[in-house]
Amino acid sequence: MSISKIDNVFSQQEIEHIKSLVLDSQKFVHEGLGRIEVRDISKQLLPQTVDKLTNIAKGLKMDHAMYVEYSPLYGRPNLNPHLDGDTNDLIINIQFESNTVWDMGLNLETYSLSDNSALVFNGNTEIHWRVHKEFKDKEYVRMIFVRFYNPDNRSDYSHLPNHPEDDMFKEVSAFRNSLGRVL
Repeated sequence: MSISKIDNVFSQQEIEHIKSLVLDSQKFVHEGLGRIEVRDISKQLLPQTVDKLTNIAKGLKMDHAMYVEYSPLYGRPNLNPHLDGDTNDLIINIQFESNTVWDMGLNLETYSLSDNSALVFNGNTEIHWRVHKEFKDKEYVRMIFVRFYNPDNRSDYSHLPNHPEDDMFKEVSAFRNSLGRVL
């Protein structure tokens, strides 16, 4: 599947449901990325939400859905160029809610997301990252990552490099650095 962008991913009812389930979930701080995580919300999603996301994934099976919030409250938000290195073939990267702009990079292109929009791509074949940004005190970007795999032939991407210093990421890292820092 190629890279695609989708607008209006969730209905208002689905948004309210996700907000309530995240509010009541255990959160883990990932200081190195400047975010908190609710590691798997897939079993608490509404059935129509699961159906909608599975239809976007065109026959793939949902592995898990994760909620994250990037904010200076949890460290310095940063996402270097990387590949996921897991067993999934598709990710739906949904910007759930944000009060700032933090463009996402896929290979040598950048994409702006608005609330309730998503980028759909393979996180193991597309190098993805975020532009350099200095978050102000109360700024945040809340995302939902939904991962899918082929149930008939589970892929294994664990051999892929994911260290930002690997040669595979040099061109993308240079491009990212050429964009400067967003204030």
